[in-house]
Amino acid sequence: MATRSLLTVPLLTTVAAAALAWFVLGPAAALAFVALALLEIAMAADSSVPMAGIASRLHSPARRLFLSLGIVAGVLAMRLLLPPAAVAVGDATDPASSVGEAVFAPGSFSAHLAEVRPALAAFGAAFIWLVFAEYLFNTDRASRRSWLGRLEARLARVARPRVWSLVTAGTGVLLTSVLVGVDAGWSPPTLLPVVLGGTIGIGAYLGSKRIAAWALRSTVGTDTASIGTGSGAWRIHAYASTVVFERGLVVFMLFEILDGVYSLSGSGVLGGDGLGALEQAAVAIAAIGVGAVFLARLTSRLDEASGLKRLRYLKAGAAYVLGILAVLLWTSLLVPIPGVVVGWFGSVVIGLALATSLPWGAWWRRARRSLPGGARAARG
Repeated sequence: MATRSLLTVPLLTTVAAAALAWFVLGPAAALAFVALALLEIAMAADSSVPMAGIASRLHSPARRLFLSLGIVAGVLAMRLLLPPAAVAVGDATDPASSVGEAVFAPGSFSAHLAEVRPALAAFGAAFIWLVFAEYLFNTDRASRRSWLGRLEARLARVARPRVWSLVTAGTGVLLTSVLVGVDAGWSPPTLLPVVLGGTIGIGAYLGSKRIAAWALRSTVGTDTASIGTGSGAWRIHAYASTVVFERGLVVFMLFEILDGVYSLSGSGVLGGDGLGALEQAAVAIAAIGVGAVFLARLTSRLDEASGLKRLRYLKAGAAYVLGILAVLLWTSLLVPIPGVVVGWFGSVVIGLALATSLPWGAWWRRARRSLPGGARAARG
């Protein structure tokens, strides 16, 4: 029953939008929309656990804002607007022209996006690694059971965890830059974007955390009834926006940079369906919207059910998804990443975390007691 109610809104939205697309754009658009919407829903299922891990670090009402509007707005903004913004900055062009090129000339836009991709990947790798390092070095000093044994437990107890986070991120940026430089013969046009992207990624993370700390510090001791009004509301919005940016960047890096397909143009996904540029963009935006709504509802349900507390290693799995993503982004600057790795690594890690969280021992003991003579054997 819970699963059925969870799927009601996204599935009804999918059916209604598919019917509208059929009547307005034709059956090809409707079928393409359904295929993309189902793909987005499937990807949202993988993303919900890391998203719930981020939501668990928020305090009300920032958590409510994040789980309702923040996730949807963040996913849409990062998936649709960041690539044109990056191309506009890299080519020093008008952002509106970059959006138009993405819709009407996807081939040319893909070429321009490929030019700025090294800087984006380096930026995302450094930023996402620092988010993962919050768990790895246990920067908030939370009490937890280690998933991967003694090494993880030791890393969670290191002195000055924030310094370790910055040192490891800086090491990743430096090592990747050196390897890229060696591979490219130390060509400045190739090396400079990687160095600048990684450095800006570290700076963006520190700036985001500074804003979040300011907002949280400003609301400590504030009356709960008045926290959503006046300046308190702006601080809560600022706090939630840093989390939306954090998760939106993760989703963007996974599906846009590693997958290499830009959502707005539908390049490689809708091109064979005979749809026009605007029709492709409309179908892609609608499908991403459906996936974002489902992601918000699934994350909210997981948060309400305290799934990350009852399944003790899910939060660890969610964190390691981010760590592996950062390593994949750094690696992608040197060698291509196979699509099967991009599509399945998150599912594998979350699946392992879920499997190790389940009470197999308790279930086995209960099954033994249910067998004839099992109760005497258990006592003996």
